[in-house]
Amino acid sequence: MFIAISTRLFYLQIIKHNYYLQIAEESHAGITKLPAKRGEILLQDPHSGAEYKLATTTTYDLLYADPVIISKGGNANFIAQTIGPLIFNLEKSREQETKRVKKLEYSAQTDEEKLKIQTKTDEELLSDYIKEITEQMDEYIRSEILLLTAIDPELEMTIKNLKLEGIKIDDEKNLYAYPKEINSPSKIAKQLYELINFDKDSLTRILEGKNHYSVLARKLSTQKSEEIQNVIKENSDKYNGLRIIKEHYRYYPEQELAAQDLGYVNSAGIGQYGIEGRFNHLLVGKAGFIESQKDAGGGILTVGDSKVQIAQDGSDITLTIDRAIQLELEKQLSKAVKDYQAESGQAIVMNPKTGEILALANYPTFNPNTYGEAFNLKEIEFSQSEIDNLSIIGEGEDQKIYFYKQRNPDVRFEVFQDPEIPNTYYRYDNLVGPEVYKNKAISDLYEPGSTFKVIVMSSAIDVAEVEPFSTHNCAGPIKVPKVANPVSENDYFTIKTYNNKYHGIETMTEVLQNSCNIGMSYVAEKLGDSLFYNYIKKFGYGQKTGIEFDNENTGQVEHYRYWDKSELLTKGFGQGISVTLMQHVTAISALANHGTLMQPFIVKKIDYKNGRIEQFEPQIISQVITKETADKITAMMISVIENGEGRRGQVNGHFIAGKTGTSQTYKNGNALFGPGTTIASFVAFAPVDNPEFVVMIKLDRPMVSEWGSSTAAVAAEKVFEFLFKYYNVPPDKKS
Repeated sequence: MFIAISTRLFYLQIIKHNYYLQIAEESHAGITKLPAKRGEILLQDPHSGAEYKLATTTTYDLLYADPVIISKGGNANFIAQTIGPLIFNLEKSREQETKRVKKLEYSAQTDEEKLKIQTKTDEELLSDYIKEITEQMDEYIRSEILLLTAIDPELEMTIKNLKLEGIKIDDEKNLYAYPKEINSPSKIAKQLYELINFDKDSLTRILEGKNHYSVLARKLSTQKSEEIQNVIKENSDKYNGLRIIKEHYRYYPEQELAAQDLGYVNSAGIGQYGIEGRFNHLLVGKAGFIESQKDAGGGILTVGDSKVQIAQDGSDITLTIDRAIQLELEKQLSKAVKDYQAESGQAIVMNPKTGEILALANYPTFNPNTYGEAFNLKEIEFSQSEIDNLSIIGEGEDQKIYFYKQRNPDVRFEVFQDPEIPNTYYRYDNLVGPEVYKNKAISDLYEPGSTFKVIVMSSAIDVAEVEPFSTHNCAGPIKVPKVANPVSENDYFTIKTYNNKYHGIETMTEVLQNSCNIGMSYVAEKLGDSLFYNYIKKFGYGQKTGIEFDNENTGQVEHYRYWDKSELLTKGFGQGISVTLMQHVTAISALANHGTLMQPFIVKKIDYKNGRIEQFEPQIISQVITKETADKITAMMISVIENGEGRRGQVNGHFIAGKTGTSQTYKNGNALFGPGTTIASFVAFAPVDNPEFVVMIKLDRPMVSEWGSSTAAVAAEKVFEFLFKYYNVPPDKKS
């Protein structure tokens, strides 16, 4: 017996010493977390130097209960009866009740069963809520724990692929844990903690379900918080275990302004998309804590060991964006998307001398303060014939259902079937769902079409293959073999002008004015595949620009060894090459900057909390073409606006140098034609004698008109009008 006791004591005191010491420390130590303040994202007015906050931190009161304390005191029902009515959300409960009744109506088999279904009154809904939070405050081991709200699609896919027991994501993109289904909390925590920005040990304890922290209400208004605190003060002994604490939230004072540039911060405090995602490691800071000794009754001892770790706030980041230009660009882009019934649009204003991004806009957009609303669903009333014609693509978790408003050109949106109510469907309230978070100017590829012609022409001029007044004969369509030894019509590719009009003898300047595909085929052939390919690469296509965003696309440029003759010629007018809008505007900025290609950048400086300031200066990438070539292509682009297809982009009193573009899209490998099938774009720079800004606007599949000249050019003209006034640029031509 003595040996057995001694052995047990040795095991407990020596072998398990650290384990029990940790338990003792956790039970006797009062740990107060000191949250770090997330760094701000700022803009600086170029004229006054005033700073504008695009992203900052604010606090709201959070009400939570500790069921361990409340259950011991037996006060759960009393607290629920008095506090419940103050935090009850009738609107939300009414929405849930409407859905409950609808489900019952659909499941009812007879009219008699339907008549028995009763919609609950407001008083009954409140009574249900009080009962619910009573049970919540009495629940020592929690059955369900909300970990995150409105998680983004990429994180959702990552978590689902892990197939973690007891971890689920609901239709509203909330992440839940179900402790009773989890056999190994530490194992699940190890796989999950970094993804959702949790401390591993804390997450392990959470997954065990021991309920010391049950949230009753978040984002309490000041008035509501004071009301609750006054109730507690009147009878504090009855409210043991109920606490109000400050919770930090990311706040975007400018609402939707530059939303895709900023991204957002999710409910776990992790930056997603944009600057918030790319620089999360700098913005987030490092939390601190105060650890104090407690007595047996839970009070803080004034003597004894204490540990203090001061919180380190995150760094502040200032962007190159000009607030006034960003506001105007977003205004004109949203108007253009709506006026021309486009699916979406993107636009950029860049300083060609420095590479600074002065504005970068996407539409449709979102409000980062309420980013979760991108997942909001809206019920759709479909007829039976419309339900029968829904298109189902994929299988299992990858399955998607689409409703086509029209076909050829296709106009569709994704729909979701209610798993419990037959023939009930929903769509995203904003039509596109979380796709709205994407900065398509950085991530999405498209064929640049005719706006690429100025790149090709400048390359040919730079190697003296053509000059602005060199001529060629645009006599009609040209047939180009697609195979080495063509034997039938199917072995040829026919190149035509966009409007089937042919120009006879025309100069290279007129080729650009007329946006002539036949003329550009001639220029591409003069360049040859090897030289042409080298210039494409020199201009930065087929590689990332290095702009400070994650998920930048490299574009697609096939090596010239794999080109046949038809591919060489079609690349001359912007087909067979895929670019991002950021790549394209950067390349064209080189034409405006005397042939010098600059590194695009959107971060102006980073202010670290240790006092160090990191300034970002313009960086030259290379001299792509000579200054003489740049001057020649600028003059030709002015002529495009004054005398050619770009007339709709003219600005009263000012010359601009530009080019329109209309790119085809494809379905099942076949080119589509007509409104709703094209990518319409326009790019230009000014003032022409000393360019200070390049503007590029792209509209995806406009329905009103398929042409860049009558859509994107019109929107750009309004932006240029603003810029000339904003920069106080004097007129350089007679109106």
